Amino acid sequence: GRRLDVLDYRDGAFDRAYIEFNVRLSDLDTSLQFFINRAFEKAYSVREALSLLRRFRQLLRRDHLLRDLDEKQVLVFHQFGLQILQAQRIYEEDKDDPPLPRDLPPVAGHIAWARHLLRRVQEPMELFRQQAPDV
Repeated sequence: GRRLDVLDYRDGAFDRAYIEFNVRLSDLDTSLQFFINRAFEKAYSVREALSLLRRFRQLLRRDHLLRDLDEKQVLVFHQFGLQILQAQRIYEEDKDDPPLPRDLPPVAGHIAWARHLLRRVQEPMELFRQQAPDV
C-alpha cells in the first residue's frame, strides 16, 4: 500500500520493498519447482509426462524453470527408450504365442496384439514429434 519515491536515495524503503519482493519471488519459485517435481514423480506413463511438459511449457516464462523442464524432457525421453525396449522384449518373448482375447479368432487376435504393442510406442513418439517438430 505505501507509495515509494524511487528517486529519494536517502529513503531505504524502496530497497527494503525490492528485497522483500525478491525473497517472496524466490519462495514462489521454490514452491513451484516442488510442485512440478511432484507432478513428474506421480506421472505414471510417458504419455502423461509429455502432457505435463506441454502444459508447464505453456505456463512458465522464467528461464531457470524452463531449463528444468528441458532436463525433465531428457529424462522422459530416456523413459520412452526403456518403454521401447520393454515392447521389443514383449514382442520377442510372445511373438510365436501371444496372449489372445477370448472373443477373437487367432489371426485377428495376433493382429490386435501386435497393434497394441505398436500403439504403446507410436503414441508417445507422436507426442514427442508434436512438442519438437524440428527434431
